[in-house]
Amino acid sequence: MFEIDIFLADMLFVVKKVFVKFLIPVVLFGLPFVVPVYAVGFDVSTFATIFSMIFVILVGFFIAAATANYLNLQSHLAEETAYLIALFSLGVSVQPSMKKKLGDVIDAYLIAAVDYPLLEYANKTRKELHDVIDVVDSIEVKVSDPKGMVALDHLYEAKISLIKTLHSVAFSAPRVVHRIHWVILTALASALVFLLFTLRTGEVLAGIVIGVLTISLYLVLILLHEVDNNDFLEDSLAYSDVQKVFEAIGKLKYYPETAFRRYGNDQLQLDKDYRVGIYKDYPKSMEKRIKIVKV
Repeated sequence: MFEIDIFLADMLFVVKKVFVKFLIPVVLFGLPFVVPVYAVGFDVSTFATIFSMIFVILVGFFIAAATANYLNLQSHLAEETAYLIALFSLGVSVQPSMKKKLGDVIDAYLIAAVDYPLLEYANKTRKELHDVIDVVDSIEVKVSDPKGMVALDHLYEAKISLIKTLHSVAFSAPRVVHRIHWVILTALASALVFLLFTLRTGEVLAGIVIGVLTISLYLVLILLHEVDNNDFLEDSLAYSDVQKVFEAIGKLKYYPETAFRRYGNDQLQLDKDYRVGIYKDYPKSMEKRIKIVKV
């Protein structure tokens, strides 16, 4: 049954990509050839210049801000991975008997984290993070063990750094472009397309140029949406970073059910046995059962 779900997820992923990146641009390219030629009674070039300048300035600003957030978030996620591995390694070296307990709480935190999008997980996993901190704080070492005391100091430093990093993630993750901004950008792009269509002469070359410009406006908005939504980061990582922590703490890799809908099988590392979180009523509820899949 789950294999069928994965196949359907692959198909849905492909259909979505084809629709957004191919079908819509094809339709936009064809519009100049099917929409009746029309004219307006004012100077098109003046309004086109004004609208295009405002559009370029706004898009440039938003892409720059979203890209800065993207780069910061990428750095913070790498730091989080390193600190979690350090917490486990140092905790086990200080008090080996805590290996299972520490591994279990880190595992629970990571499972909760990957269940949410990058934009939300830092604020949605506070309970699981507190459980990790509580276990770390309960680790003890004998005062007579100088090496253990040094390792304990490093453990606490890693804990503090992890907390700081997650606070930074929470600040870097939110979107820069809000609904009102999208309304403005879409209105400007639509106005530019309307003005471009008045420049048609009925010639094929003019239609091709206007079609290409129309597609370009659409793809610029898609690019901004993907950068602002951290789609590039999620696509590039595809849960790969977090799997390093699962391996370090001796747990099977874990993927939420939604990962297969978003990426299909090809982008996920399914070379070994792994776990899948199957939701009971997503997205209304995050309640799930975890299934082990043998490879």
